Amino acid sequence: MKVCVIKTSSMGDVIHTLPALTDAQRAIPNLSIDWVVEENFAEIPRWHSAVNQIIPIALRRWRKSPFSAQTKNEWKSYRTLLQANQYDAVIDAQGLFKSVFFATP
Repeated sequence: MKVCVIKTSSMGDVIHTLPALTDAQRAIPNLSIDWVVEENFAEIPRWHSAVNQIIPIALRRWRKSPFSAQTKNEWKSYRTLLQANQYDAVIDAQGLFKSVFFATP
C-alpha cells in the first residue's frame, strides 16, 4: 500500500507524527509512505524506516515571493510529482486549510 502523508511543519509536529507511522507500519506490513514536508524539516522523516520518499516543499520561501518564476517552477514540479504517484491514500496530518493545497493533485 502506498500512502502520502502531508505534515509540513512545525518541527515538533513532524516529530510527533513518527509514532503514527510505526503503528501504521505494524498494521500494514507492506506500507510505503511518501511524506510532504517543509524543506527545513526534510531530514526528520528520514528517521523512519516506513518513509520511502521525502517530498520537500518550500512554503515559507514561496510565501515571500508567490509570483516569482522560481516559485511557479517549484510548485509545478511538486504538482507533477504528486500526480505521477499512484497513492492508495493521502493523509492530511496537518489538518489546516493551507495543507489542502498540498494534498490535492
